[in-house]
Amino acid sequence: MYFLLSGEGPTDIGTGTTSAAICEGPDYSFGPMAVMVEQTVRKRHNYSIFDKGCCGHVSKHHLAERAKDLKTVKKALRLPGKKQKKETRYFFNNARVLSRIAKAKLSELEEEVVAVLFRDSDGTASAGRGPWGDKFQSMLDGFDEEGFSRGVPMIPKPKSEAWLICALKSNPYQGCDALEDRSGSDRSPKSLKKELENLLGKQPTRELLCDKVRKRAVDIDKIKMPSFKAFRERLEEVI
Repeated sequence: MYFLLSGEGPTDIGTGTTSAAICEGPDYSFGPMAVMVEQTVRKRHNYSIFDKGCCGHVSKHHLAERAKDLKTVKKALRLPGKKQKKETRYFFNNARVLSRIAKAKLSELEEEVVAVLFRDSDGTASAGRGPWGDKFQSMLDGFDEEGFSRGVPMIPKPKSEAWLICALKSNPYQGCDALEDRSGSDRSPKSLKKELENLLGKQPTRELLCDKVRKRAVDIDKIKMPSFKAFRERLEEVI
């Protein structure tokens, strides 16, 4: 099984080190959210997706460029009981493009491909793009639109720092649902990014955050936040 991962930057899914459409092996510097994917898969199948040939990274920029060529889907996004939500088109189209890349990889490898699409649900990059549930469903709809059944939305609420803070705060894993109601803006007086930095006592680099997850200072089996649960249940379903 091959895993295709796309995120927003080094401290979530990671980053590619070349301009290739899919960065693999030494060309992919994985991030802490990718380690969470790896640990979930390892628990079920007893192997690492970071093993040679098992995973690849697609940049946010590459998805955005390819999304420009998508034809508009005439039918409304399938949000239960609601009209089409314009602000969720971003998540819908990202899922469609990643699905197409995943299907091409499937044909190349002739083995199952799982696509994990990470996006923060709130913050400066995505403020105003609708409620978390609409975004999650829009990704599922985007995967479905392309006939791809192994797509996984990974959408922390409001952003990935909340999942990490849940484990690293003074009362770890307790009352973490409240973190999902916080602002995702880095300019907020109660910035999650700044809080994470204070908890760590240093800049939250990709390397440091990966180390925290790998050594279980951030234990994915103990995070019970709704947005994390939705991601993990979907990943476990498709693998």
